[in-house]
Amino acid sequence: MKNQTCLVIFLLLLAPVLYGQENVKVSEIPQNLISNANAVLRNEEISIEIEAVDKMNVHIKRSVTILNEYGEIHAGAYQFFDTDRKIKNQQAIIYNAEGKEIKKFKQKDFKERSAVASGTLYSDDRVQYLDYTAQGYPYTIVYESELQTGTTVFIRPWQPVSGYFLSVQKSTYNFKNKPGIPFRLEETNLENIHKNSWDDGFSYTITNVPAYKREYLSPSFEKFVPNLRVALNEFSLVGVKGKAANWQEFGKWQYDYLLAGKDKLPEHTLKKIGTLLEGVTTDLEKAKLIYQYVQDNTRYISVQLGIGGWSPMLPVDVDRLGYGDCKALTNYTKALLDSQEITSHYAVVFGGEERKDLDANFATMQGNHVILNIPQEEEDIWLECTSKTTPFNYLGDFTDNRNVLLIKPDGGEIVKTKAYAFSENLMETHTKIVLEESGDFNATVKRTSGGIPYGNIYHLMSQTRNDQILHYKERWPHLQELDFQTITFENNRQDQKFTELVQFKGKKLTSRLANGFLLGVNFISVATHEVPRINDRKLPFEIERGHSYKDTFEFHLPKGYMAESIPKEENIETEFGIYVVRVKAGEKEGVRTIEVSREYILYEGEWKADKYSDFRDFIKKIDSLNNQKTILVALT
Repeated sequence: MKNQTCLVIFLLLLAPVLYGQENVKVSEIPQNLISNANAVLRNEEISIEIEAVDKMNVHIKRSVTILNEYGEIHAGAYQFFDTDRKIKNQQAIIYNAEGKEIKKFKQKDFKERSAVASGTLYSDDRVQYLDYTAQGYPYTIVYESELQTGTTVFIRPWQPVSGYFLSVQKSTYNFKNKPGIPFRLEETNLENIHKNSWDDGFSYTITNVPAYKREYLSPSFEKFVPNLRVALNEFSLVGVKGKAANWQEFGKWQYDYLLAGKDKLPEHTLKKIGTLLEGVTTDLEKAKLIYQYVQDNTRYISVQLGIGGWSPMLPVDVDRLGYGDCKALTNYTKALLDSQEITSHYAVVFGGEERKDLDANFATMQGNHVILNIPQEEEDIWLECTSKTTPFNYLGDFTDNRNVLLIKPDGGEIVKTKAYAFSENLMETHTKIVLEESGDFNATVKRTSGGIPYGNIYHLMSQTRNDQILHYKERWPHLQELDFQTITFENNRQDQKFTELVQFKGKKLTSRLANGFLLGVNFISVATHEVPRINDRKLPFEIERGHSYKDTFEFHLPKGYMAESIPKEENIETEFGIYVVRVKAGEKEGVRTIEVSREYILYEGEWKADKYSDFRDFIKKIDSLNNQKTILVALT
């Protein structure tokens, strides 16, 4: 899909005619807007003018005071463009703290470069930007631009508070709809907004919004800041016109104009697939083999030109070239499944580790990625077609548990991808540690990961041995002078389980006491959040994905030693999760042992700000239990 990050930025940074006498003195900023701010949006006017179903002008007048180097990201003096989006005007003026003009920039002074991400073979995305190095802080930049485009399916939303540590003195959003095309609005967190309307448009204004301070585990920024979205019911996408007021109609348009007819495959490939599937009787097994065929015979390369940024290239071209972007590879896989009369659906999604949903209540062009859906009676199958290593029906944290748009011949449908429960996101470790009297040790760690952790670890097997050793040393920094003998892996793609078997030696696991040794019973600390203290927290907090950890540590004590004291059992149960640890002394084949069993479950969910201190107490208690110790003494 066309790079949505670029598009969002593009829609945030458009505009026209320079401010007249602008009040840019820093002393005029209210003190409440300085607190927690790295920058202050002094005055912004965004003007959207629809001239026709395929003609839109976007103007921005924007002045921003940059208070320090961290505020530079809010300057916003750049504009994305391509063959469909034309920059008609662009200029800027820089002022010092007293409001004195420092430097003026005309359109010819802006620099230009490609806006192509790595892995993109072709793209017409470019950016024109102001290259200015601050001579000191604070300073104010007044930026204006005007852009004209034939694509009206995207109308720049209004999110005046565009990031943390940015205050807003005033921001106005103007919308003018000259042809009177029916349109829809969606308002979020707009309780204190001034609104005006007239025959062919409207205006929204917001003033004096203090900066939001980033707080640990805050929900998605869009959940709590003011936001306005606008969509036309008749629109154009790079010359392709459409009409839709809901997801069913919108999906139907996408199918008819972007996907229909793109399912033809070469005869020689169809024969290959026929041979590959000989004797295979179930659709599920056929789908697995087809998915593997795609992984073995194609690779991901992005292609973003014109309507090709939204419509997949033909399957025959993917077949011939052996590459494609997410749209092309997904549609190619779909075409192969179609050849075997296996139903599948092209699915548009917002991909990213931070979960983001398509808005189920507001139909418009959304998403930045495409995956494939195979409907099933019990639980649908999902395929990530851009990866050469991802197992069949595995999504991981890039596309899990979020709204997607299924594009079907009869229209669109919003559904949710698989959500991995905390019980599936399990890392289970069994460790045997043989202690020597010197404090040195030999250890064997066997760990199996499933669910989300599986997708974050199985790539380890393709790394060099040196990188694998570095991986373990970084994760076990408390273990000293490690010498690795064996590192082996088993990747069970069928069950989506990844098993590590690591054998190594180390030193100084115990500390010498007058009458024995001190031993930490948690050989590997449980992975918890590093929860900072936040006084007077303002925002709720969220755990996006729950996880489970089950660990056993079996210590074999040096000959002639026993455990003098054993930590008591601990069992913590809270609304955030549970933590249980048990330690017991025993004996195996004449060797004294200490056996530790530990379970930690962290639930996913969202909690109000006043619960944060309780969550912090829960994590602090677990961290303290990670330091449990026992004393080993010599037998008398």
